[in-house]
Amino acid sequence: MTEPLLSVVDLKKHYPLKRGLFNRTVGAVKAVDGISFDLYPGETLGLVGESGCGKSTAATSILQLEEPTDGEVIFNGGGRSRADRNPDGTHPNDVTTFDKRELKRFRRSAQMIFQDPSSSFNPRMSVGSSIAELLLVHGMTDRDQRRAIVEDLLERVNLSADDYDRYPHEFSGGQKQRIALARALVLNPDLIVADEPVSALDVSVQAEILSLIDDLQAEFDLSLLFISHDMSTIREICDRVAVMYLGEIVEIGDAETVFSDPQHPYTEALLSSIPTTDPRTRQEGIELPGTVPSPADPPSGCRFHTRCHRVVQPDHLELDQDVWRRLLTFRKRVEEGAIDLEKVRESIQTTDDASDPQALKAEIREEFDIPQQIGDQTARETVSEALEELVAGRQVSAAELLSETFSTPCEETRPEFTDHGSGHRSACIRHRESIEPPAISADDD
Repeated sequence: MTEPLLSVVDLKKHYPLKRGLFNRTVGAVKAVDGISFDLYPGETLGLVGESGCGKSTAATSILQLEEPTDGEVIFNGGGRSRADRNPDGTHPNDVTTFDKRELKRFRRSAQMIFQDPSSSFNPRMSVGSSIAELLLVHGMTDRDQRRAIVEDLLERVNLSADDYDRYPHEFSGGQKQRIALARALVLNPDLIVADEPVSALDVSVQAEILSLIDDLQAEFDLSLLFISHDMSTIREICDRVAVMYLGEIVEIGDAETVFSDPQHPYTEALLSSIPTTDPRTRQEGIELPGTVPSPADPPSGCRFHTRCHRVVQPDHLELDQDVWRRLLTFRKRVEEGAIDLEKVRESIQTTDDASDPQALKAEIREEFDIPQQIGDQTARETVSEALEELVAGRQVSAAELLSETFSTPCEETRPEFTDHGSGHRSACIRHRESIEPPAISADDD
């Protein structure tokens, strides 16, 4: 079997939270929290997820632009052969243990393309000098040779050799990203990490840059870690895809398989956001309630359960899945103390109704789209009792009632990866044998 060029093993990057007069550490923002994947020679792996999920932090940690908190980044390129682990368990090709000399050698073999091309160049240097600077740093002292190499690369990215002496402000965004590509290629690396390389560009330019990246990858035999929030872009350019949510990888596999048969609910939601050009196709995206939780205080169990449309019900309940999702959202808001009775009263039109407990309860039901008639008796009674407590101003008691009845296995169990075959894996407890996946009605897809 082909040896991976890059193996990321349980990589973590936590930023300490400090507060108080003595600047004490009181917690940590878990931007990247234990991700693992392999990248093979000549392969393009897409890392996809919402903004803030940790994609860019993973990229900078892999390239040691930031020091990881924990984990391994094993790089077998740059002339390094496959090696066995040391007696102490460390790996000789683990980038996180490299000294300055080894790190410099590694960075010759691994380069990065940044999201904003305008901010990644020194405005006081010509673009040719910015590209050639890497050659100088790595020991090429012949100025004419440096210029010849850079001019050749400028032409390979469909610019002119005469652009060598021009300055960044003289180029458009798309042209700057072409120059960034030339800079990434100048040391003839094995690996390029592209962090949202087209998201800052006009749609008309994005396709040109993606096509250029594809051509250059084939020409230079590159491995590419492509980071994006755009699923359609990932599908266009990637061989495999890893889906990230709140610092963790929740699904990974062959791109075509993941797109045609997603196994994690978050992947389903992302795919539902891809627009279709067929006017005959009725497209209803999956709407995720609430916002992404804070990485400083991620939810217990599966981190996606607070927004998941397929969140698992406990054995003692039997509800329509959409009602179950609304009840969990209601419970969460009550636990957060987010039900403001004064605002509820203000939203009721008539003065008489504003002081009527029944009107208050009806307004809260309407806000969370909780039906008056819930099929499951236990759920129906719990909601009624919780509403009574709420309108009486006893939010803590209401939260306890809701938490006792409306708990999900998803918040109690951290899901392990399930292998679906051919390297396709997902982390969702619905795939455990003891869990029966909830049925989703057509209206929810």
